[in-house]
Amino acid sequence: MPSLDAYTLAVTSALAALFMAITMGGIFLAGNREHAIADWALAGVLFCLGHMLGNLAMAGTVVIDLRTTIALGNTSIFLAYGLILVGIQEHLGHRRSGAMILAMALAILAAGLFWPGMYANTSSRVGLLATVYMGLAIACTFMLWRAEDRMLAGYRKAVALVILGNAVLLSLRAVYIALGRGESAEPGGVNVMVPAFLSSMVFYMALNVALALLLFRRKEAHLRHMARHDALTGLLNRYSLEEYAAREMARVDRSDHQLSVVLLDLDNFKRINDEHGHAAGDRVLVEAADRVREMIREGDIAFRVGGEEFLVLLPGADGREAARIADRLRRSLADGPFRYRSTEIRVSTSVGVVAYDPVHDNWESLQRRADQALYRAKDGGRNRVELAPDRASSPGAA
Repeated sequence: MPSLDAYTLAVTSALAALFMAITMGGIFLAGNREHAIADWALAGVLFCLGHMLGNLAMAGTVVIDLRTTIALGNTSIFLAYGLILVGIQEHLGHRRSGAMILAMALAILAAGLFWPGMYANTSSRVGLLATVYMGLAIACTFMLWRAEDRMLAGYRKAVALVILGNAVLLSLRAVYIALGRGESAEPGGVNVMVPAFLSSMVFYMALNVALALLLFRRKEAHLRHMARHDALTGLLNRYSLEEYAAREMARVDRSDHQLSVVLLDLDNFKRINDEHGHAAGDRVLVEAADRVREMIREGDIAFRVGGEEFLVLLPGADGREAARIADRLRRSLADGPFRYRSTEIRVSTSVGVVAYDPVHDNWESLQRRADQALYRAKDGGRNRVELAPDRASSPGAA
């Protein structure tokens, strides 16, 4: 039965790294233009280059001298690990360490070319590089593990475990060589390289799969977010409203909790678009949404449900408390001018408030009553709050 040899595994590992580069590049070209993907694609290319140079060094068929070939191979591998780190930083929105990685790569290249220990002593070279790789792996793992995104946490941890597992194997290889039980990577001494290249091949394949799953999952989460949120203001949209409303109404139905709805409409908004332009109108909507977010309580849920119309679900609030919150929102929108470039734009808001009656209301009737209260606020002169009467005391109530 033929045995695995280091030369074949070096080429196979290079191909696995190249496949990672092609996969990441394909995802990038397909439209996911996240900079991290380009970093990871380039990392795959450098891993491939590093292994091919290693293969040439083992075979002794180098175009340039052996020391330079080994130094360039090690530098390529280090840069690839560094780009994995930089890509993770980019993916998480952290400050990139590109300059530091480049400086370290130059130091490793210089050491390989001019420090005799990096060339003549395999134990020193492998031990130093394994220590550096372990440091990069720990940094990657720490950032991925602490990332605050519950939807992607499992996928990020999978990437972290792949990176950390590979670093552990590299460290074990360094210890094995330091104990004198492994042969060097110079021509004629390839035994220790068989498991090294085999683990590298598995690493590139596992990392490729883990990164691809993370990217697809992130894209899915982004599309789901876009489907549920208003693109301009970032508030939840009308399509999310019924889900949240049904959840809160069901909570009231099975407990003694209360629920109220606040419906806000910016007065004379068309005039803002006509006098100042649609860009100014968009700016007003964005800032209005920000003010609504700031003024509502923790646990309240705000939506943009129309062009200039916002709705807030107030769990736990009765009609009177909801009216007080609504008036606070009205004053927040009316008292401070909105600014667009050098222009101050004043906006008033009419508000309808309704308390949910679990005996007489469903979602359609609750919305209708909120609309009626809003129309009364408009008819009463605008820039005011109207509280809908209790359903049980209204004429015609069952």
